[in-house]
Amino acid sequence: MIPKKLRISRDVFNKAERGTRRETPHFSLRVNSSRTGGCAAVVSKKVAKKSVDRHLLKRRILSVMRPYCTEEETRIVYARGGAEKLSFKTLQEELVPLLNNKNRVG
Repeated sequence: MIPKKLRISRDVFNKAERGTRRETPHFSLRVNSSRTGGCAAVVSKKVAKKSVDRHLLKRRILSVMRPYCTEEETRIVYARGGAEKLSFKTLQEELVPLLNNKNRVG
């Protein structure tokens, strides 16, 4: 679990929409430099119908994101269709380069 000081509130989501967007086939990342940094994962019902599956995917995403959460940047990962079927290892292999700024789409 991410420390409470690094969790972002709903107010921060609107500000993060103006940030840089990076994408992979199963995930989209928004990064915004701000005073209120932190991390969040968003998994909609379109991606996983059952709440059990949504929460599992969210916990997996946040566990991969934990080392990349800082107070200087806001990072929000949005899951896309097919992400719920990925194994943890595949999810990690796709997210780590995304979080390392390697897959820049601008």
